[in-house]
Amino acid sequence: MRDEHEEFSIFRNFTMTFKQNWEKADTHHTIPADLVKGIVNFVYPSQKLISQKIISGGCANLNIKICLEGDETPRLVRLYLRDKEAAYREQALGDLLKKMIPLPEISYVGDYAGYRFAIANFMEGITLRDLLLSKEPHNVDTIMYDVGKLLGRISHCTFPKAGFFGNNLTVIPPFFSKKLLTTFVKKWLQDAPVISQLSPETRSKIEFYFDFYAPFLPDKNEKSLVHGDFDPANILVRQVKDTWTITGILDWEFAFSGSPLWDLSNMLRYAHEMPSSFETAFLRGLKKENIFLPPHWRITTYLLTLSSLLSLLARTNPKKSPIQCTDIKNLIEFYLNCLDLSKGKL
Repeated sequence: MRDEHEEFSIFRNFTMTFKQNWEKADTHHTIPADLVKGIVNFVYPSQKLISQKIISGGCANLNIKICLEGDETPRLVRLYLRDKEAAYREQALGDLLKKMIPLPEISYVGDYAGYRFAIANFMEGITLRDLLLSKEPHNVDTIMYDVGKLLGRISHCTFPKAGFFGNNLTVIPPFFSKKLLTTFVKKWLQDAPVISQLSPETRSKIEFYFDFYAPFLPDKNEKSLVHGDFDPANILVRQVKDTWTITGILDWEFAFSGSPLWDLSNMLRYAHEMPSSFETAFLRGLKKENIFLPPHWRITTYLLTLSSLLSLLARTNPKKSPIQCTDIKNLIEFYLNCLDLSKGKL
């Protein structure tokens, strides 16, 4: 019997795998021509800017690779266009995790000409997304096993409560619970962008499933570190001899304390468009790090995926980001169909 992923493989023709063609921040935002030079002069008054290059791919912030006179290695200037306070959270997480996993270490956070920015070490490599979607020879099983192990290590970092972080990684109210997540979902279902993009029938079905499967939602006792955007677009890899190695986990601005299933659901969001080893190897890596999944983990990840997609849709302007909007709607339909099938198996 085919599983729910195979059953709806027709969706592969309509989605943009791993947000590949979503509209990017560098297409929506134009920064002043002398901004980066001004930041360099502000932070490094004795050094000269040799070159700068925008690193395309970010959907929320702008990342610019810079080379300075006298430096052997480049650096990264990160401009925070959505949430300025995220700079301090990313800096704190870099300090916390630098001995556990590869990630950017932020050496400076400041403000210049109305922009919040951070300066970090530049990490070499290409995104795992680009590798997986390319014709470059690679072993999906080996790479995804390593990704699973890294997520396992991240998940072993815990906090006193479940919720969003303040600047110093203190968890701040409102603290997470099943009821709070359901409240958020019902709010997003009433937001104008969601109403304009989803039919009343689709919105009604989403609300039904969050009520029907409420016992399977993460509870307040799950307090692991969650990356918040853990997918192949935020993982850097580099080929060393004949082996692709993970060199960095990027973009921690959405990190919070909660269930590891949030990150698992993000990583598996497009698993139905990948070889089966993409998922199975990833899950083996998690298990290697002693992360064991609950019996109905798939239903939970479907619900978490839907909540994330609704949150995105509520913040998406269909005129500015039509590709992103279309992909989100197709994914919502796919995961509702997965829940339809799951309901019949309980």
